[in-house]
Amino acid sequence: MPRHPYLRKPFLFAALTFTLSILVGSAIIHKLNESADKEDHLLAYDLARTQANVLQTNMHKALSATYALAAMVADSNGRVRHFGRFADKILQYHPQITALYLAPDGITSDVAPTDWRADGIGIDLLTDPIRKTEAQLARDSHQLTLAGPLPLTHGGTGIVARLPVYLEDLIDANKEAEFWGLISAVIDLKAVLADAGLAKLISRGYDYELWHINANTHLKQVIEKSPDFKPGQNISYIIKLPNAEWTLELAPRQAIVSSMRPLVNYTIGLLFSFMLAYLVKLLLEARGQRRSLRKIINSRTAELAQRETDLRRAQRISKTGNWSIGEHTQAWRYSDEACRILGYTPGDQIDCMSLMQRIHPDDIPEVRHFWNKVQSGEDAAIEHRIILNGEVRWLHSQYEAQSARHMGTVQDITERKRVEEDLRIAAIAFEGQEGMVITDEHRTILRVNHAFTRITGYSREEALGKQTSLLKSGLHGASYYEDMGKQLEANAYWQGEIWNRRKNGEVYPEWLTITAVKAPNGKVVNYVATMLDITQRKATEAKLEHLAYHDPLTGLANRRLLIDRLQHSLLAKSRSNMYGAVLFLDLDNFKTINDSSGHGKGDMLLQVVAKRLAHSIRKGDTLARYGGDEFVLLLEELSDNIRETAIEARLITSKILADLGVPYDLDHFECHSSASIGVTLFDKQSTSAEELLQQVEVAMYEAKSGGGNGFRFFDKDMLDIVNTRAAMEADMRQGLLQEQFVLYYQPQVSNTGMVTGAEALVRWMHPQRGLVPPSEFIPLAEESGLILSLGAWILSTACAKLAEWQNTAHQQHMTLAVNVSARQFRQSDFVTQVLDNIASHHIDARKLKLELTESLLVDNVEDTIGKMNQLKALGVGFSLDDFGTGYSSLSYLKRLPLDQLKIDQSFVRDILNNNNDAVITKTIIALGQSLGLAVIAEGVETAAQRDFLYQQGCLAYQGYLYGKPSANLI
Repeated sequence: MPRHPYLRKPFLFAALTFTLSILVGSAIIHKLNESADKEDHLLAYDLARTQANVLQTNMHKALSATYALAAMVADSNGRVRHFGRFADKILQYHPQITALYLAPDGITSDVAPTDWRADGIGIDLLTDPIRKTEAQLARDSHQLTLAGPLPLTHGGTGIVARLPVYLEDLIDANKEAEFWGLISAVIDLKAVLADAGLAKLISRGYDYELWHINANTHLKQVIEKSPDFKPGQNISYIIKLPNAEWTLELAPRQAIVSSMRPLVNYTIGLLFSFMLAYLVKLLLEARGQRRSLRKIINSRTAELAQRETDLRRAQRISKTGNWSIGEHTQAWRYSDEACRILGYTPGDQIDCMSLMQRIHPDDIPEVRHFWNKVQSGEDAAIEHRIILNGEVRWLHSQYEAQSARHMGTVQDITERKRVEEDLRIAAIAFEGQEGMVITDEHRTILRVNHAFTRITGYSREEALGKQTSLLKSGLHGASYYEDMGKQLEANAYWQGEIWNRRKNGEVYPEWLTITAVKAPNGKVVNYVATMLDITQRKATEAKLEHLAYHDPLTGLANRRLLIDRLQHSLLAKSRSNMYGAVLFLDLDNFKTINDSSGHGKGDMLLQVVAKRLAHSIRKGDTLARYGGDEFVLLLEELSDNIRETAIEARLITSKILADLGVPYDLDHFECHSSASIGVTLFDKQSTSAEELLQQVEVAMYEAKSGGGNGFRFFDKDMLDIVNTRAAMEADMRQGLLQEQFVLYYQPQVSNTGMVTGAEALVRWMHPQRGLVPPSEFIPLAEESGLILSLGAWILSTACAKLAEWQNTAHQQHMTLAVNVSARQFRQSDFVTQVLDNIASHHIDARKLKLELTESLLVDNVEDTIGKMNQLKALGVGFSLDDFGTGYSSLSYLKRLPLDQLKIDQSFVRDILNNNNDAVITKTIIALGQSLGLAVIAEGVETAAQRDFLYQQGCLAYQGYLYGKPSANLI
């Protein structure tokens, strides 16, 4: 292609280039100067906007605390109980806030932190001359408002945020929300401005001023500014805040546009034009030289490309790649095949870190050692694994330090390793734990392993050349082996359990697998058999089966086997007219023996009882340990006459009671025990095992309720009572979940007629049965253990009521008595429960009185006194309820930290008619006075009863004379 005429004159073309460059450069520099001016202005505006956004975000973050507090007020329907604790957490999360206020109806009632209370409580925000403007605006606009900056009482300057709270009507959703009051937050202006970092503007070359228009004076009020700020045509940005706008102005500290900038830019443009013209001249001169060199390079490049192609083909065939290391051991180069082997795409940049991540974790130390030798210039070779896409592959890498290009090789040897591993595994498998035999097509033994010798006792020399019939036990007939041969012929495979004989004549069970090896033409050439001695497994299975159906302590049948046999007996009865009997036995006072003498002695007692019971039943009957200290006897085929069956069951039961009444010698420890036995009869009309067991258990409990050491036959009415009790227990559990229980309060009055407190009484509002009296559900709660959950709820609810009274002027002095059951009091964490409720509800412990019953004094008195002393030390009071009806002991009574004795209403009821009741009442009052204890009488219904009590010195009363229990104490 002919060259352009200008290209033959480099100097002329360079002059033309210089002229065009000057013209274009001047235009560009002019545009650049204009753009720089705009950029400086935009930079200042963005800076102002950024700082304003940070300040606005900090303010909104601080204001978010008021919304959280408002949500708590709304959720509690305006009854805020834990303001102090909640406010303290908000102050921790929002350090910009120095104080939080609650103002129901606009009057501040709570403030946090507590050191602000002296100056902040009782202010009417809606009428206060200083605060009413923003407060009324917040109330009327339903929006958060800001006031300030204002000087704070505790020092500094702050912003006051006020948020109105409106409560929705919980009953009528269409009713307009009612104004509850205001929530105020005092924001530390200094902290907010410090977090916004306005002072950093000075270091960036700007003076600043932050100001707003005061809502009261309508004049400009400066919030903060830098020392050297001067008004003028500055850059401004508006900050939107609730009912306020703040303005941030920025002023450059020096001229943005330098007068020297155009001169410098044009000078640079002129120099660039000269350089460009000279470069064009040099390029034109060099062009001719490049054309001649290109031909030489193309020729040599084609030759190298062909060699590279040949090398890649050879490496692909041999699965061998090469790599080289630079002079400073930093630059690594890999061939395409090496990249493919290592899992990279040809041309990828391979670094040491990514490559080491593909090395198998177990081989990393060896690979590091290999690289260290390579980098130190030593010959090295290694076989290691890499992990590609979850697959493990083996590589062989080798490096020769004497090679001119510092080159090494990497080869994929996965297939070779796989073959080696297969051979190794095959050798290990053959010498594994299972015996192995290889025979020819005629079952002549060709090879055995060590496990075969261990299992059969025959050595390798004794077995080779012999027939497999060498191992026959003689327990299987000819048909068994014929069937084995047919399956091998049809499926080339047989597996099953077989009995073989060892060399010493011992017969043993064996799991045998035989595989026929066939030639390509289908003819059998070998048999391979694996054998596993399952003697131990058989013994283990038998032991597990025994454990599954028998009690490990006594060796008797367990509940599972009992039910199986009982069901089987019921099925058999459908074809028989014979009656049977089921006896349910429970040891009396076993827990006492267990607790006093230890579980070891208790287990020994159960074992002796099991042996005595075993002597009392016939062969074929079933004796089972049902659980704990409970035993069940299944007596079958007693008689075809129900009367005779009952008589025989009675005789057997009496004999059992006599046998169990004989003293027990438990490892030189003598003890006595008896039993309560329930009996039920069954025939072919009986329905299920579960029904029979339920019946006989009911009969046993009836025998136990009669004092024990006896027996009862099943009564259907008793079962109905048990079922009714179970239904009520289920209802009670559901009632606790659905909050069907409520607390009623009965006033306690002094002799002057003043209400000094109340007793909390639980009531059950059943959705179907209505009001269930405590006499029905409290005993059930005690027996079932539900008294613990119910008692915890009563204690928490009562403490919440006390907290409510503390905030009411005419109820602040009142105490609240809470009944505590013996079972609840004996809980190890009972003291902690009481203290947690006192702390969480913020109540005065002296206003809480726990009423205890005399049953607490039956056992573990020291523990009772210890717990009472712990609570007494914190101010909790104690009253001994139902005094005179239980097991009071004066020796314990004088040690108990009591505050009050409570005369039971059973004495008060007939105090005017029954001389014994009158004497007991006088004695209790005198006893209380002598011990320094207050006395209160419950069940006072008439003025005459009250007057009699007053004359004897009883100065506190509770009863219908002063008011019935009600949900709201009046």
